[in-house]
Amino acid sequence: MIKRTFNTPLGIISCELNSNLKFIELHSSGNYENGVYQQLKTSSHNIELIEFKIKQPFDIRETITDSKCWVWRIEKVKEQSESLELKVSILDFSKSSKFDFASGENLDAFEVTSNKWKLHIGTEDGFILNRRAENNDWFPKRLMNIENDWQEITELKKSSIRTKVPKLKVGEKIHLQYLTAFDKQNIETINTWLAVDEHKSELEKWIGIK
Repeated sequence: MIKRTFNTPLGIISCELNSNLKFIELHSSGNYENGVYQQLKTSSHNIELIEFKIKQPFDIRETITDSKCWVWRIEKVKEQSESLELKVSILDFSKSSKFDFASGENLDAFEVTSNKWKLHIGTEDGFILNRRAENNDWFPKRLMNIENDWQEITELKKSSIRTKVPKLKVGEKIHLQYLTAFDKQNIETINTWLAVDEHKSELEKWIGIK
């Protein structure tokens, strides 16, 4: 239904939203201080898609060559049943590219490397999603997993991240984020990994979301 791409030296990053229903329309678009947004409507959800780049330098001295990030803010507005899924993947990559998992504290991520370049793609892991549910922070408290303390909506593979958006009730909202960063290969820094390991609240401050 909705697809955004980002060209990198290691391949094309694709970020897409799919639905079992076909209706979607654009309502408005505009700018934040450090990002652009589109307001979209599907059969039963209102969706704000925000695109932005990582703040540079994002640490005292750390920089990267380039980045592209997406925040999806989804609200259920109609009782009609609709299944939404988000997927971020890398396409048209070289056969010599190397893939590996690169998850860490509060982060689900994978990495792609070549002799010259490195790239990371990451999203919040199930633990931090459950913390947001606990605090009703753009993740419904109703969906908090008390038994395992972990949300199981995201499937991490070596070349993709797939998230099944939970079944929301009318009025419930969810925030999902996907960050990508690439730089020239340098074994002395983990800058691209650090760049995609960011908290929701810090991203909102940088983007300018009130």
